[in-house]
Amino acid sequence: MFLGEFDRSLDPKGRVVLPADHREELGERGYLTKALDKCLAVFHPAEFKEVTARMEQYARQGPQQRRVATQFTAGAHLVIPDKQGRIAIPANLREYAGLTSDVKVVGGNVRIEIWDPQRWHETHPPDDEGFDASDQALAALGV
Repeated sequence: MFLGEFDRSLDPKGRVVLPADHREELGERGYLTKALDKCLAVFHPAEFKEVTARMEQYARQGPQQRRVATQFTAGAHLVIPDKQGRIAIPANLREYAGLTSDVKVVGGNVRIEIWDPQRWHETHPPDDEGFDASDQALAALGV
């Protein structure tokens, strides 16, 4: 599992240092791709294989779904952390996510998310209490 929230900076080559716990969980390689809310996601290879299999099933539902599935895989890149734990984020993905200098690296359970800090705070306001005690779906999950 990928957990936690970390402030990082991109270096001049567009690389970001992943948190040590995330590097350990990710292993030698991962897959970086576009995700919802204009963030990026890094998947462990096994998880990426499962996601792309589900995406292939989704693509069979029609032309719009096929375009979405193709966009997902066309934007994906293999990333291999270097000895300092940095991964390179290609320019097209930095542009998609609005990443310029500072980034927010967030544990998203089965993926690592990389956000523009302003977009992260807009989507996840710091004063948001997070959970509504009356949310039955969360209660059913044991949260």
